[in-house]
Amino acid sequence: MKRLLALLLVLMPVFFAISCSSKGSKEEKLLEELSNLDKDTIFERAEGLYEAKKYTEARQLFSFVYDSFPNDPLGHKAALRVADTYAVKTDVTNLTEARLRYRDFANRYPNDPDRDYALLMVGHTFSARKLRPDRDLSPIHEALGAYQQLANLYPNSRYATEAQDRMGGLEELLAEHEWLVATYYFRNKRWVGAKWRLEYIQENYPGYTKIGQVNDRISAIQTKLDEAEARYKKLIEERTKKIED
Repeated sequence: MKRLLALLLVLMPVFFAISCSSKGSKEEKLLEELSNLDKDTIFERAEGLYEAKKYTEARQLFSFVYDSFPNDPLGHKAALRVADTYAVKTDVTNLTEARLRYRDFANRYPNDPDRDYALLMVGHTFSARKLRPDRDLSPIHEALGAYQQLANLYPNSRYATEAQDRMGGLEELLAEHEWLVATYYFRNKRWVGAKWRLEYIQENYPGYTKIGQVNDRISAIQTKLDEAEARYKKLIEERTKKIED
């Protein structure tokens, strides 16, 4: 056993060197192959790999185009496609990487014709995972901010309608959050807090699907507040009368 362990310790550096050499030779071979192709051919090949869902391989070619032609319009498109190869995954790590790349593109190329797409995808990277009104609201606000920026800066964009639709769904979630908080206050007879939350929904989310219930509850709360005020006034009058007597 000791001899076997000793042999493994001796051979491990060799295996590692062979592995690195093999990896290096593959990369060198790929670079040599790509150097003999024009940028359009490489980009088209990358698109084919992407369509075949070979995202890692596609990413290598898109990256090569961008790294080789960073100031070329095709290089810009390649940068976005690199981000797309991450965005197709819905795990946190890939979505975060995609988001960083889309944001970097939007900041780096403010005049690029595809900047509206980059902003759209920033929003998508936040809304790709299930969002809930009873959890952390920051992803909802971040996604909403990206869509709003797209809608404000590019009202005629082909992505504007999609952004508006997404904004409607996100606003529904934010309104639902306010409704849940207001319901908690209502059940605990904290009338003023509940009314404030409901009036906030009225003012900021008039398209909320439960707006009818919001209006009814505000009326019910106002009735309770009026009754409480009437009882208070009556109590003051009775005590004042006793003092005077």
